[in-house]
Amino acid sequence: VSSHRLVFVHFSFCLCLFNGLLKKLSTMDVIQSEYTAVEDTFKSIIQTLTDAQDCVQQKWDQFKMKRTVLETKMNEYNLAVNGHKRVSLNVGGQHFETTEETLVKEKETFFWAMLRSGQWQPDDSDGRYFIDRSPQVLCDS
Repeated sequence: VSSHRLVFVHFSFCLCLFNGLLKKLSTMDVIQSEYTAVEDTFKSIIQTLTDAQDCVQQKWDQFKMKRTVLETKMNEYNLAVNGHKRVSLNVGGQHFETTEETLVKEKETFFWAMLRSGQWQPDDSDGRYFIDRSPQVLCDS
């Protein structure tokens, strides 16, 4: 009887271990299923963000094209309205005369910034803009 009892105890113990393993496997399946769901959600979010980035890039490219067209039209309008407006400069006491168009032809230069700002005004009664530099600067270019 005692050897049967010992076998039964061992069998019961193995059965408990087996049931514990089944529960753990079942839990792991649930965890794997939840992990897969979370992974799918993240993949979906990444795809949505990628699509949004592409959309923003397209809008940015369209904006840059429209901006270029608008700047060109503004320049054409300013040229039509202002014609070839003459600009007189007093550079270190020497007088120079040119057109505003020539001075603002290159964007983001000194003259472009000063004339387009609307803040730079002629300094003397003759309407000359004063530049405190040697006249050689303009003669050498």
